[in-house]
Amino acid sequence: MSEALLKAYIVGNREGQGTSQQLSESPWAEAYENGAAVEPPYDLDALAAIYETNATNKSCIDAKVANIVGLGYRFVPVAGQSDKAAPENKALLEYLWSSCHPEMTFTEVMRALWTDVESVGNGYMEITRDSRGQIDGFYHVPATTVRVKADHSGFVQIREGRKRHFRKVGGEGMVDPETEEVQNEMLQFKKYTPQSSYYGVPDIVAALSAAAGDRAAREYNIDFFEYNAVPRMAVVIEGGRLTDELMRQIKQYMENELKGKGHKTLVMEVPSPDTRLRFEKLSMTGSEDAAFLGYRQANRDEILMVHRVPPSKITIVENANLANSRDQDKTFREQVVRPEQRRIEYRLNTLIREQLGIGDWEFRFREMDLGEEREQADIANIYAEIGAWTVDEIRSKLGMAPLGGDEANTGG
Repeated sequence: MSEALLKAYIVGNREGQGTSQQLSESPWAEAYENGAAVEPPYDLDALAAIYETNATNKSCIDAKVANIVGLGYRFVPVAGQSDKAAPENKALLEYLWSSCHPEMTFTEVMRALWTDVESVGNGYMEITRDSRGQIDGFYHVPATTVRVKADHSGFVQIREGRKRHFRKVGGEGMVDPETEEVQNEMLQFKKYTPQSSYYGVPDIVAALSAAAGDRAAREYNIDFFEYNAVPRMAVVIEGGRLTDELMRQIKQYMENELKGKGHKTLVMEVPSPDTRLRFEKLSMTGSEDAAFLGYRQANRDEILMVHRVPPSKITIVENANLANSRDQDKTFREQVVRPEQRRIEYRLNTLIREQLGIGDWEFRFREMDLGEEREQADIANIYAEIGAWTVDEIRSKLGMAPLGGDEANTGG
């Protein structure tokens, strides 16, 4: 009796595949080498790809963008100047903001810019001026195409082989060596990181392993269904040897006949009656399957955690009720949305004061829902009745012009 042999052949496994060793072309290599620009701490294109390929990351970023910069804006009198705020200055700001881009509203510009900030850690706004030197436009510049100059004097953009230079807002009017025109100005927004004084780093960096794990799990499922939901199997031969011809038949069936075509039968001829051939399933059992789903959920929760976005904001309703959803929304607004809004407002209001020369009006994002506005109205009414706030002070908080006269200085 011949010695029984047991051999395993892996069919359809991606492990061990060869990888390309060619060098990729980087348009930034020369700029990094000669010190003209500083290399970011992480690959910006790779970070941008995570936004498009990870559903949880994209949902969190979209929720933050919508709540931080997507609810609109208004102009309100500067605190303490409600009675001196010039209406013509507000009209000038409203006109500039409403006509800042030929194809996009200011809110759309900010949504694109802040998507970059949340995706790759940096966002850039190009500022244009008219022939009189007055600001007349705001444009979003894709963050993956921009690098910061080593001397902090400005920025460089490379796109489709072309290069442009930009100066910082209020910087000296230098000529672009590529176009021989005066450089436009650029305003950078970034998420702080102790790693770099040039660039920011997005929140997803802290959960890169979770994003990578979720991608691997997703690809595993795709592979499973590409093979008609047939699990990975080991072909086991007992009492004989697996001939080359038999191996060829099995591989052809697995890779060509089975994939994408269900309800097919494999007929094989074994060498002798003593030879036994069987297929051993290598897929997960029921308990392992549950662990697999738990692993994906843990990855999702880790991404939610680093973004600090409540599950209800990305339509996850597990264990959710009205009370805790409301508390989560309030925490989200107070700890995530409003601090970012204040940071953006500070930069834009500095621009308004120093570049437009307007010091009696300031930019504000809209941030409250209808329920909270009703609550604030009740609070304002209480303060007005006890004489703590005047009518003009309340109107100033709402972004409205003062009434003037005696009635504006009373709570009655």
